[in-house]
Amino acid sequence: MALFAAFLVLMLVASLGSNPYAANASTLQLHGALSRDEGFGIIAHRGAASDAPENTLVAMRISFDRGVDFVEADLHLTADGVPVLMHDPTVDRTTNGSGEVADLTLAEIKALDAGSWFGPEFAGEPVPTLEEFLDELTPTNSRALIELKGQWNDEQVMHAVELLHDRYLVDRVAFESFELENLVRLEALAPEFARVMLTREWNRETLETASVLGASAVGARNRVFSSNFGLISEARTLGIGTMVYTLNSKSKWSKARNRGIDLIITDNPVALEDWRGVNL
Repeated sequence: MALFAAFLVLMLVASLGSNPYAANASTLQLHGALSRDEGFGIIAHRGAASDAPENTLVAMRISFDRGVDFVEADLHLTADGVPVLMHDPTVDRTTNGSGEVADLTLAEIKALDAGSWFGPEFAGEPVPTLEEFLDELTPTNSRALIELKGQWNDEQVMHAVELLHDRYLVDRVAFESFELENLVRLEALAPEFARVMLTREWNRETLETASVLGASAVGARNRVFSSNFGLISEARTLGIGTMVYTLNSKSKWSKARNRGIDLIITDNPVALEDWRGVNL
């Protein structure tokens, strides 16, 4: 996998033009938040998914108001190329509609109710666009972790990047993806942004791949990291953080902290912040 990633990087860098932002921007500040010398950071999973419908602005505002370290959001592209906050490839689970996000226009998605499935008090909550989410994020003190779902081409990546640059969010937003091609494109097109490599494997080759991709952190489920906890400290020596998802109990938070995990993704950011306050 590491050799494949290196090949992708070389091929894409050779085929793409220079990035006008790269020379003047730095990921160092955000990188430090993704790979910590002590303690752990809190990432609100899809906003505050235990308190409000996931990936909606009302869920994001709960986390913003509490001042959590990061909020996490998932992006899919509509049929007309607009990035919207949605975890699943279809709208079926979290709206009153049905169908693939990629087959629906923004207008069709905006007509959906993304709140009633969670509770009647959220009826009429819309599916937000990336631009709407960033407008909410900008005046806060929080950072964001944005997952690119599926394969994104150069134009789609640069559209998202430009929305972030327009709001001066280089040091406050990191990208993440399971798709190596997306991470390679980000490295080639927008190296000024921190990147997190999501993985279903945890071994030395994983770390080598993350290093080749210039990733600031590796993200995985708890059971994936459980296969080799010793590599967590090795990752830190390489300047690569570790991010575990999705932990929602005190016992799991305690184990992650004791094992040196840098970032914990949770549906209960308010509860985890309270717990961290008395357990560090």
